[in-house]
Order: sequence, then structure tokens, then C-alpha cells
Amino acid sequence: MKKFFGKKQDSKINIFEKFNWINQVNNLKNKLGEQGFNHRKNQISNLFEFFNKYDGKHLIQEFKNNLIHSGLPENSVNIELELFLEIFAPETINDIFFNPSNGLDKHLKNDKYSDTVSINNNYGFVRIPKGLVFVVGSGNTILPVFTSLVLSYICGNITVIQLSSDHSEIIQSFFNKLPFQGRDYVHFTNLQYVDKSDNECLKDILREFPWDVVNIWGGEEANFYYYKYLAENKNRPDVINMEPLTGVVIIQKKYLISNSNKVVSQMSKSITEMGQQLCSSPTEAYILDDSEGDYLDDFLINLTLSLENNFEQYDDIDQNYIKLDRMLSYAADNGSDVFKSKKYGNKIALIKSLNSSVFSKMGPNLTLSIHERRNFLEFIVVEKLDEIAILINKISQNETHKSVKKIQTILVFGDDIFAKKIISLAKKVSAYRVIDHNYVFRRHTMEALDGKHLVSEFTFQISVLGSIASTLN
Repeated sequence: MKKFFGKKQDSKINIFEKFNWINQVNNLKNKLGEQGFNHRKNQISNLFEFFNKYDGKHLIQEFKNNLIHSGLPENSVNIELELFLEIFAPETINDIFFNPSNGLDKHLKNDKYSDTVSINNNYGFVRIPKGLVFVVGSGNTILPVFTSLVLSYICGNITVIQLSSDHSEIIQSFFNKLPFQGRDYVHFTNLQYVDKSDNECLKDILREFPWDVVNIWGGEEANFYYYKYLAENKNRPDVINMEPLTGVVIIQKKYLISNSNKVVSQMSKSITEMGQQLCSSPTEAYILDDSEGDYLDDFLINLTLSLENNFEQYDDIDQNYIKLDRMLSYAADNGSDVFKSKKYGNKIALIKSLNSSVFSKMGPNLTLSIHERRNFLEFIVVEKLDEIAILINKISQNETHKSVKKIQTILVFGDDIFAKKIISLAKKVSAYRVIDHNYVFRRHTMEALDGKHLVSEFTFQISVLGSIASTLN
């Protein structure tokens, strides 16, 4: 009779064999450091030149086709790739690194980067790379992971990329075809924590690899997962988490009356860009009622028509639209005005409420979160700006925004005096950005990313003090 020994256990993956580059990481750091900043910067500039030649354009087109085939809307892919190419532009790199807003402009000497900075005879410093950087990409955009990759590499770090399953193969295949001499210093893990074997492997590399920095671009679930296992890492890496954020829009009614067509066009674009799923996408709107007349209904009707013209189809779950019907019925039953598309039904829906969100008291089983809906925006009409600050500070208490930690972006439509008031309001709610419609998707090359300058996060300073500092001159 055969003896039963129980279920056969899967053999544990040896992460130091699977990712054998980790065994050479110190040698790789030294080799990359010997190349110098200006050499690494030139490698990125060479890629920019490549993208503007025939072979590069052909590769970009192939990349575009693959992203669209994966389910991303063509218009969104076009926007992303336009901004993607800017990341590699010499002007962009110069603005990011020699940036007066983060103090790194002190490193520019004779039009070249110098890692040493002399402040006075008693103090100076040397800026060096942190070492080993782990970048966790998000599923809804390719730009963050490439931004971190490029900046980390130029800073002199060994960079390891963990991509979303949505497009991991597409991005890695694209990267492997680039004529990039720095590829030995960039590695991919592409482990998916929904897969049992990959999940155990990912946990192990988070616990055991000697990370210096972990840069997480993801939502609440991803942040919780990575923090949990990084807490067991003896190296205590710096964690740069781009926490779950969202955007709001604040409109001055007086300005709206005089600029209705322009606001409709710009608002429509801001709502539809990337399916309203960016951290900067407006997911709640406020209108300051500072003028006579009931003009808002016409504005919302025209905005609905503009959203129809910009509509893009997504593979959303039908169940979400059933729940959305209940939300819209609830809004109408509780005194809000509902504006739906005649062409697309509740796939485009705008709501006008007074003083507070009509959904603030709805339970989790009835509402859709901001990540489960598109082309949807509630406009809350108030009489004072202070009321908007109160609503913003309470926004994460609503079931619709429960995963949101804070406001990233405030989109403003108003005159100059109004805009200054919104900047003051931004201080009260600790928002990261106050923008016009041009910067919903686009970032300024000099701005901090959610309050952080990545170049500063990927490097550190060696202080040089006393008489030794004079040697830096």
C-alpha cells in the first residue's frame, strides 16, 4: 500500500538565483558611478535623438499599437506618448536637474553638472546616488515609471522596475529594443502579487534585497502591500509613495458667465483625459455663486454635449452602470439636478447640488468610488470660499472618495483675483498643485511631484565641513 504524505509543496524560488544581478549590485554601482553624471545624461539625450529618427519613430508606433491593443484608448495613448518623448528631451532634463525650486541649480558649473558644491570656506557638500532603487509602476499610466527610471539612472542608481500586469510585457519589450547603453543598470522584476508563486517571490525581494529607495506609484492597496513587507527589510529603505490622490475644480460663476464656451471646452477635456483616472483628474467640482442669474443649467447642458463629442468607450463593468443608475436616482430624489447624456445615457452624468455633496450620506453598497466611474462630476454650488475648504477637507469621509488621502490638484476657472484666493485656499487644504486646464495631465518640468523632487529623493549629500570644505573650491 502506498503511503500518503500529503500535498506536495511547491519548491521555494531562490530570489538570488532568479535575479542574479543582485549579487553584482555593488560592482554595478561602482561601474555606473565611474561613468559620471554627464555621460549618463548624454545616454538619455541619445535616446531622444533616436526617437526622432526613422527607426525610433517606427518603434514608438509599434509601442503605441501594442498599448492600444491592450485596451487603452487611442486618444489617451497619443497624449501619453507625446509627454513620454518629452521626458528624454535635453531641455526637460536640464530643467529638472538644474532646478532653482529644489536648489540643484547650484550643481551647474560651466554648463555641466558638478557633484561638489562649495557654500563657503567652512561648508560644502557632495551629492551622490542613493544606490539601489525599486520603482513600482501604476496600471493607468506609463509616464510615472519612465520618469522615475530616467531620473534614477541619471542620478547614478541601479534601478529595478516592477510593472503593472496591464502592460508589463509591452513596456519591457519596448525597453529591450532601445539602443540604450545603460541597460545593464536597469532591471525588471514584473512579479504579480495576484499569482501565488510570484507573490511569495515579491515578498522575499521586498524583505531581503538591500533597497535604498522604493518609489511606489499606486493606490491604497499597493501602498499597503509594499509597506507591509518592506517593514521587515533590515536595510530600512526610504519609501517614496505617491499616495492615492485626486483633483477638484473650483469655478467662479461670474467668470463662467463671461467665458462659458471656453470653460465648457476646457472642462470637457479635463474630465475626459485618461478616463478621469489620474490623481489630477477633477472628481468633484465647486461653483462659487458670486453673481445673479440661474446660468448653471445651460452650462451643464452644454458641458454634457461637449463630453459626448469627446466620449471614449472603456471596458467598464456593466454592474457599475446599474449602481450608477441608483446613484443618479438618489441624487434626483434628494433635491439635486441630474444631467445625463441623451446619446450615451448614464455613461455621461453631471449633477448640481447645493452646499454639500448629495452622496455624503450614501452607504458603500449604493455608491461608486471615483475609480469605478468616468465622465461623472458633481458640481456643488456654495456662496463662500470657506465652505469649499470645509468640503475639501471632508472629502475622504464620503464613500465615493474613501480611498483618497488628500487633494493633489485644484483646477481653477476664474479671474486673477479669484485665482489668488484659491492659492490661499490651497494652503488650508494642503493641496499640492493649483493649475489651469493645461496642466491636468501635463507636469511642469520644475514642479515637485506630490511635494517631492525625485532627484533629491534619489540622491543624498555628503557634508564637508571645517577646513576640509576649502578643498571643494
